[in-house]
Amino acid sequence: MSEIDAALDALFGKAGEPVPVVDVADIKVMWAFCQDLKAQHPEGVAVEVDIWKRLCSPGADIRAVSYRCQMLGLLEMMLRAAWTGGELSVTAFKVAARMDLHWMAVGVAQNGFPFSLEGFLAEVQREAA
Repeated sequence: MSEIDAALDALFGKAGEPVPVVDVADIKVMWAFCQDLKAQHPEGVAVEVDIWKRLCSPGADIRAVSYRCQMLGLLEMMLRAAWTGGELSVTAFKVAARMDLHWMAVGVAQNGFPFSLEGFLAEVQREAA
């Protein structure tokens, strides 16, 4: 493995490996903060990892929380089935925190999501019932 590959794995996770399960509270706080940032800076803005470390619980895996939030963002753009009133349901956050998810390779096109979309929606429906 080259130094570049090792650095990418450290930054983005090793492609194909499972993304760690995270605390639902960390996803919710990161999501809310990002929504506020989007409202204040529609053109986009970067956030330092130290800010995430202060917002999330001590010892939170910031990469995993961020990645899971990104997947919710993709879902938000694609679907509305797991949402209530235009916002993510509490159940959607709970499922996203623990769903089976794998890191994607950087710079490699992928068909579909790195998780089962049908499984995500089914679990949201089961928990909401």
